[in-house]
Amino acid sequence: MDIKPKHTFNAVSQEMGLICPEYSTIRSQIIRNINKQFPPNIKSFDDIPIESKYYKTKRNENFMIFKNTDLIIFQSPFQAYLFSNYHKNIFADGTFYAAPKFSYQLFITRTYVGKFNMFYTTSISILKNKKQSTYETLFKEIKKNSNKFRSNTLITTTNFHCDFEQEHLTNNASESYNSYLNNIFPNKPLFYRLIYILKEEENLSYNDYQRRTKGNWKKKQKIFSATDEIKILIENYKNKRYYN
Repeated sequence: MDIKPKHTFNAVSQEMGLICPEYSTIRSQIIRNINKQFPPNIKSFDDIPIESKYYKTKRNENFMIFKNTDLIIFQSPFQAYLFSNYHKNIFADGTFYAAPKFSYQLFITRTYVGKFNMFYTTSISILKNKKQSTYETLFKEIKKNSNKFRSNTLITTTNFHCDFEQEHLTNNASESYNSYLNNIFPNKPLFYRLIYILKEEENLSYNDYQRRTKGNWKKKQKIFSATDEIKILIENYKNKRYYN
């Protein structure tokens, strides 16, 4: 299953030439065929299973870390590592359009890795409601899981920048990713297809981080102050340049 079937279509259509139909005429059929490869769709929050083979990353690691009656949280060990070791500023935002029909919101946290000048997703949660207790549980469980992957024992303050904090402009870090998901899902996604896409994206981010860490994309580095970093974040997203 291709995360972006149009890419595959473009490659095949070039070989087929004029006999290939327009993508717009067969798109719905392609999506239906993809969806048939998943288990029956989840129709209510209570139907979400506690265990599933779909809750494993491509590296066979646990992806789902918490579930109760109001919330399910997905965070791979790689994402937990990023959350715990690049936690000076965590950007959070929610999207309604890419959330399954039975849920209220898809909530995403991201972090900024200064040495690469890149944003990475650190957790994705599906919320049933907008209760304050739901959000409190969400952040509590993410922090608890991420602490297992902290590279040192020093506990420092985490600054959350959320969409409801109007004084912070840097929530664009998550808003851009939300827009990206909304483009992937023009309609509210099926539960298992959403999980599949989120795992594909997690794996792309993992490979990107590994390549940069190994120096394959090594660039000239500059040490920025905290103020400089925030300015860079805002400018980057004004230009809509960073969507990974």
